[in-house]
Amino acid sequence: DYQNRISPMKYFQNTDVSFLGKRARMNLNEVKNLMATIDEEATRKGKVPAPTMTLNQAAACFQAGVTGFKFSATTPTGKSRNIMRLKWSTLTKYNKQHEVKAEEGPAIDPEEKARQEFVEISPDDPPHDNMWYEHDDGVKRRVPSTYKFPMLGLEDMYVMWHCGQEEAKIAPMKIFQSTDFQGSPMVKRGKTNLSEVRTIMTLIDLAAAKKGMKIKPIMTESEARECCREGHTALNIPVSSKEGKSRDILKMKWSSASRLKNKGDDDGGDDGGDGDGDADDTAEAEAKKAGGESDAEEAEVEPEADPEDDTLADLELPEAEVDV
Repeated sequence: DYQNRISPMKYFQNTDVSFLGKRARMNLNEVKNLMATIDEEATRKGKVPAPTMTLNQAAACFQAGVTGFKFSATTPTGKSRNIMRLKWSTLTKYNKQHEVKAEEGPAIDPEEKARQEFVEISPDDPPHDNMWYEHDDGVKRRVPSTYKFPMLGLEDMYVMWHCGQEEAKIAPMKIFQSTDFQGSPMVKRGKTNLSEVRTIMTLIDLAAAKKGMKIKPIMTESEARECCREGHTALNIPVSSKEGKSRDILKMKWSSASRLKNKGDDDGGDDGGDGDGDADDTAEAEAKKAGGESDAEEAEVEPEADPEDDTLADLELPEAEVDV
């Protein structure tokens, strides 16, 4: 601004505007980033910005560089936009959208990404833990980077816990480690979800074992469903809601089961059980302890290791037969 004796803003430093406050420094940085984008696009179009320019030269470079922004020539109300009169802050908004799209790159199909990351099965791996995915960081994990933590019904989750998903090439979840979820942006609360699922699955295993069911290291789907139907009552979930609606506990989401477990005695009345409430409390404490110990062990084990599921082996099951 020659008339007001102001140098070209491209020479400004943060210290020059610090007396105006934090927002002024942020504005300066945003303007510099915006102008750098315009200069880069203008250069590609053959309009190379000079160290010093006239108003006409600057306008020509701006018109060439602003074409790099993707925005409609009309407003949402149908009015035409005068690009030359747009506020710089409005252009900054479109500049950020452009930067995000450039960083994201082309969309990747999750299934294709999983196929690319899948590691060929090795004969040296145990049959129940031989499906691995190599992520972009070079670490092998039991799930692909695009994996989404399943929100299944209680019975279906129990099947996945013990049997995995053979068609999707996912190992039984009971051998998962918290490290298997590291580096997966699509998995939220992965470690917490795994810990919560481990707790309720261990409670079901303990109860099923007490009723004579065999909790095998490798189970078929029918065996898993039978164990779940025998042991799910240990969660002590009310069979009806507060509104009186009946609940199908085996089909309710595992997250709901985790939230509602041990709510059956909230009214303080007799639930028709065998009076062994202390034993139920002990079982849950043991289940949580097993989950906590598992997480502690996982922090020291490399993802390529062959962990054993010792959830039940460390627990005493009176008058029950458990194969581990």
